Amino acid sequence: MSTETIVLIIDASPEDRAAVRSVLDERVDRFIEANNAAEAWDLTRDIGRVSSMIAGLSAEVGVDILDFRDHLQGEMGLFPCVFCSHGDMTEFYERVFKNERLFFKPVNRGALIEWFEQSVNQTAADGEAREGCTASTQEPVGSPPPEIETAPSGEPPAEPLPQVDSVAVSLPEAALPVGMRLGDYKLLREIQEDDNFALYEAEQTSIGRRVALKTLYRKHRKDINWVQGFVNEASARASVNHPAISLVYECDQELGVNFYTLELVDAPSLSDLARRRSDLEEGVIWKVLESCADALNYLRENVMSHRLFTAQSILVVKGAEPRIANPVKGVGVVITPQEEREQMELLGEALAPFVQKPGIDRNLFSLVDRLGTDRIDGINSIKALQSAIEASGEQELSDRDIAVMTEKKSNQNALIVGTLVGVLILAGLAAFLFLGSEPNIRKLNGLTKIPSGVFPFQDGEEIELPEFWIGQYEVTIADYAEFLDDINAHPNKIVSLRHSDQPETKLTYEPERWAEVLKDAKREGTFHGGEIDMNCPVVGVDWWDAHAYAKWRGGRLPVEQEWEKAARGRAGSKFPWGDEKVNANFNSGIDHESKDGTEAGSIDGYKYWCPVDAIAADESRYGVFGLAGNVSEWTGTWVAHPDQPDKQVPLKRGASFATTSGFELTARRAAESANEKNFLTGFRIVSEVENPVRGAEKAKPKNGKPKGKWKDKGEKKKVDDAATPPAANSEPEVDPAVAPTSGE
Repeated sequence: MSTETIVLIIDASPEDRAAVRSVLDERVDRFIEANNAAEAWDLTRDIGRVSSMIAGLSAEVGVDILDFRDHLQGEMGLFPCVFCSHGDMTEFYERVFKNERLFFKPVNRGALIEWFEQSVNQTAADGEAREGCTASTQEPVGSPPPEIETAPSGEPPAEPLPQVDSVAVSLPEAALPVGMRLGDYKLLREIQEDDNFALYEAEQTSIGRRVALKTLYRKHRKDINWVQGFVNEASARASVNHPAISLVYECDQELGVNFYTLELVDAPSLSDLARRRSDLEEGVIWKVLESCADALNYLRENVMSHRLFTAQSILVVKGAEPRIANPVKGVGVVITPQEEREQMELLGEALAPFVQKPGIDRNLFSLVDRLGTDRIDGINSIKALQSAIEASGEQELSDRDIAVMTEKKSNQNALIVGTLVGVLILAGLAAFLFLGSEPNIRKLNGLTKIPSGVFPFQDGEEIELPEFWIGQYEVTIADYAEFLDDINAHPNKIVSLRHSDQPETKLTYEPERWAEVLKDAKREGTFHGGEIDMNCPVVGVDWWDAHAYAKWRGGRLPVEQEWEKAARGRAGSKFPWGDEKVNANFNSGIDHESKDGTEAGSIDGYKYWCPVDAIAADESRYGVFGLAGNVSEWTGTWVAHPDQPDKQVPLKRGASFATTSGFELTARRAAESANEKNFLTGFRIVSEVENPVRGAEKAKPKNGKPKGKWKDKGEKKKVDDAATPPAANSEPEVDPAVAPTSGE
């Protein structure tokens, strides 16, 4: 008897065949490789035996592979078999014997070796008994091998299913581990979970698409009521066909896990925007109202039961239609009149933060103010909402007519009060000339939440960051003046703000030419040839100044990974607004000086720096402004100087008003030294909490560090690795269409 170990590998993928060879190479004397069953038959017809067969299964070739196995075992006798696939193999269970094994690709190395050693060694031990057997002495082709007992009644054996291996450990009954695969999907991060369901961000690996993936826990897999209810929900959601409601792609089952996949909407919700204190244009608010009214009417007309829309489930996609996280629960039941009223109230609460501002259209304010109220003109139904929106256009015309009709009377009143107003203006002018005026200082020091999760850093390397809060704007002159006033009044604070590596010769945190800058900014004049006010970014600061201010605010400087995620978002766009450079969207050096017929400031409106909130288009998808231009920004990341590798220097990110190239958000700019001061560089701060304690020691990170070897030299430590999962609710509300900022 030959003791040569021969393994037959049948797989259309050369890479998958090579992977199997690499695992078993030292244990096998000879491999026979074939692309398909027909080729395998040609290669084995003159061989008396094989030690084992490892074959790739798919919907297209699975039947041929199993027919070939039956035929070959009829010719040679029984031999161990393994079948593997990237997809679900449930359809082949009836033809896979109990002593055979199924693996999901990529095959787990340890599990394959363990199977091989057990099965092939057993085959060798039984070889003498097998020698001399002919096909006629074997069980009929296609019948169960002798090891599988058949029930006397002809029913399937007590344990008819093959053993299936996909991971080295058994799957949990509840939430699944991040990183595992379900068919064509790889789980990237957990978004939300409760007692029965979990929601993940996943990648559909065959086409590289990011999706949301909702699972029913395996503990319910044998309960037909749970499984059917889950499938019914997926089916009902998939039947929705409305432009404002997010999509459901497919429903499937894998390894006892029922799941379905949904559109992943990369946009903030109304609650996210309200928390950031972001503004919404009136046109966007009208569009949200129209989309919600139309979607609610669509669901009612198609008799679909659904969850009520909330601020968390209404997503605002920049430059596109609002999107509503798919709310459908089933079909056949519509919401009740009481639920309609509750829906109007929720919609009013969601939009109220965006209409409570000076100059808002009074028709828009009135409509939102009436939603879900007990007023006689309250809007408490879908029909009433649609009518109010339709009437708003007519009301605008009516207002103009009224204005024309009352113009003469207004003019008469103006004649009466004109003289008095003139006197008051003259008095005010005199007061301004003799007493001066207070500068216009806006509150621009708020922080914006950047949610935990992965994003493509630099050239596409996926890294994970915990949740953090970053300055919505660059630190302003007004903010920095408050810092200097405080430490000048309390000199003892200066010691605690000092960095351990700060040069002994640095005794003050005043920026370059601070007295002139502050004087000109307060009177809203010009400095160094550029217009300046208290809302412009503070410049003339070195790295030590920026570090001290950040620490005084209770925060720190952002490491470059945090800065880049806040700027590029999960999608990794080249610019805050997308992948196309739009010169007018940010303050750059393209129009810094008059050249080539371009007038200084003619493209973006500014020759030098501008107020940090001046250019609304320079806004990232997280609502952070000024990351593309205005001034470059200090970070907490230190790198080797490009010309002096032994010298460590801090890194800057973002272009400035004088930058003429390298505008992409991936551009990295090494400083000459931490002592560098110029009028092109400012900074913003980062914190682990929304409201850091001013003047206190830096808050300790609570969520963890990003994966990597970078560090914030400011604190001599890495940023933490693990991401804190979102709080669990009784049922994830934003499961069908998940923005990175939604449900986190």
